[in-house]
Amino acid sequence: MKSGYKVRPQADQDIEEQAYYFAIEASPDLGHQFLLSVHETFQLLATQREMGWTARWKTPGLASLRVFRVTGFEKMLILYLPLPDGVEILRVIHASRNVQALLGREGNR
Repeated sequence: MKSGYKVRPQADQDIEEQAYYFAIEASPDLGHQFLLSVHETFQLLATQREMGWTARWKTPGLASLRVFRVTGFEKMLILYLPLPDGVEILRVIHASRNVQALLGREGNR
């Protein structure tokens, strides 16, 4: 079966907002590069699902959640779940965010 990735709507919104931020605050080229890097990193994760790391989550429902950095944007984190045929992308957020609180509020367990 071909490996692929599924992007949840909230992750899609995260990507759009961050690309817009980079385009406005830095340059349109940086916003575009971010979009390319995000999807290239998703493709990599889809073929190597265990590549990311797990954190010591206090919430048991987050045990299978993995984290990986966006290539070239090291402070941007991809939160994903490994699937038998790829990965499901839950969020793409800045590393300064409180991941556990964010996901706990949204019910992404």
